[in-house]
Amino acid sequence: MAQLSLYVNDATLEGLRSEATREHVSISKLVGGILRERQLMSGWPSGYFDLYGSLPDFPAEDDEALDASLDEACDWFEA
Repeated sequence: MAQLSLYVNDATLEGLRSEATREHVSISKLVGGILRERQLMSGWPSGYFDLYGSLPDFPAEDDEALDASLDEACDWFEA
């Protein structure tokens, strides 16, 4: 297993110690879990790319089928 050295300020270390004590785990295990969770949260959800093309009529290929008046309702939309 790879090793990693972290440099943190005293307040951060104390927070990690407190949380590790509460969770009954080592600081190393706590930080590893935090990093794994963050890595999982930053990716695409499972099955996300399986949805591509699953709606036969989306997106509409013909812009004429879209109601252009709805563009004006979006104050952030600029043509």
